[in-house]
Amino acid sequence: MGRETINQREDLAVSQKFDIVCQGFPGSNTMRNGEPNIYAALATLRNGYMQMQWGRVQMFLVFNMIAFPLVFGEGQLDRVKLIISIVGASGHLFLLQATLRADGWIKFLDARMRELERLDEGDPNSSRVPVFNHRTFSSIRGSWFASRRAFAIGGIIVGGIWVWQTFRYALINLG
Repeated sequence: MGRETINQREDLAVSQKFDIVCQGFPGSNTMRNGEPNIYAALATLRNGYMQMQWGRVQMFLVFNMIAFPLVFGEGQLDRVKLIISIVGASGHLFLLQATLRADGWIKFLDARMRELERLDEGDPNSSRVPVFNHRTFSSIRGSWFASRRAFAIGGIIVGGIWVWQTFRYALINLG
């Protein structure tokens, strides 16, 4: 059997699966005609959220590299340190909240993509390669050493330092 015949048979099988789901039968376990587009759209959204996560980490790092020496150094007035601490604490809290929400969306998109990958896993004509449905992906994503968790812990610690500094300079300025 030639390569072209195998591809045509696979394309026909996939097309038939997609047609069945497009009709909206409940409990169907095959893919839709637009499923590759849906999968690509979900992957694009997920990648956008991942890029935003790294952008936020860079914002944390840049802000802290500039602001920490100003707050912990001796060259600034206590009022300036208070203002920087307020901005640092509020900025960190907002960025942490946005990061947690984005992580929730990433988990949601991962789950939807796992569902799409599972739709035709029992079909011998399926050419699916499990990525999000693979146990290695799940173990890496759920690991405590995942960068998102390590940075989250660091962000919480640094946010706590900012809150502490805010209270410290507020007491100094009020006293």
